[in-house]
Amino acid sequence: MEQERIWLLMGRKVSGEATMAELRELEELLQKDPDMRYKLAVLSNWPSAADNMEWAAKTAAALEKHLLKMGSVFPREELPVKKGGRSILKIVSVLSLLVLALGSYCAYLLLHKYPSASPAAAVAAIFTRDGSRSRAQLPDGTAVWLNGGSRLTYDPEMNNLDVREVTLEGEAFFDIEKNATKPFYIHTAKMDIRVLGTSFNVKAYTQDKITEATLISGAVEVTLNDGEERNIKLLPNQKIILQHAKESRQLVQPKLIEGYKVTTIHGNQPDSLVMETAWCDNYLVFDNENFETIASKMERWYGIKMHLDGYKLKNYHFTGTFKNESFAEVLEALKVTTSFRCRIVSNEVFITQ
Repeated sequence: MEQERIWLLMGRKVSGEATMAELRELEELLQKDPDMRYKLAVLSNWPSAADNMEWAAKTAAALEKHLLKMGSVFPREELPVKKGGRSILKIVSVLSLLVLALGSYCAYLLLHKYPSASPAAAVAAIFTRDGSRSRAQLPDGTAVWLNGGSRLTYDPEMNNLDVREVTLEGEAFFDIEKNATKPFYIHTAKMDIRVLGTSFNVKAYTQDKITEATLISGAVEVTLNDGEERNIKLLPNQKIILQHAKESRQLVQPKLIEGYKVTTIHGNQPDSLVMETAWCDNYLVFDNENFETIASKMERWYGIKMHLDGYKLKNYHFTGTFKNESFAEVLEALKVTTSFRCRIVSNEVFITQ
């Protein structure tokens, strides 16, 4: 029953008819059934016929042709479209939705009822929007926590392959299911990580200035494909930080980095809270970070958009640990050490000195 409900909600989402409540319901159902996300991605990536002007013109011409044929059979007053009735564009729009619905049903048959005997490599995806965090279990038993604004893709048949591979954009904490015969790989825009069984955190937002991998237990090998392949092995409680190259240089080689460093992480006393993984326990932590970096964190944490006015403001530094505080409460806490003004319009926040 749940899958039938998912198909109904996916159809409403793709056609643009889903309400906010239905979108939230769909997201909750997809958390329980990650394989359905792949099917949603297939439907969502189909080109929309309604937005194609050439298709619309051809459809309108075909409809006119059929109406002329019908006019020779039926009395004019019985025709489905009268001259003074609804416009042809409205009919075309309705037909577009019908075509989309038919396409969704065909995709359902292809993907759900009648799988191909030799299908192409499938891709499943897990998304976490800004303002939320989620936990998922991969087919091999690996547990993954995803931070806000993150996306993880993988092959749903990974258990039947020689290696287990995922691709990450955003931030995730992995607790890898041990399997010495099937190494686990995490691919990001700037680095690849190979591991047999361990727990670690990867922060790889493409819009950030750095990419990080923090090892909590076990051992991992990080590969930098920066023109010259380099391998760096991390030990427990070590972190590698990659400094992204400037945008103009990335156009030539997207994986290019300016440099990297390996540091040792330390838990905060007395609770031994590790800043790099505190988000998994719903802690929002700032460790002497500038306002620009903090703004990016808060955008993902609360699902808002922040605008900082002025270079000096962006470079104010803050330290603090928050759990279950609202966005307004965190802002008030930051104001204790630095004076700034705040204006909120819908979900956008404007900060000025």
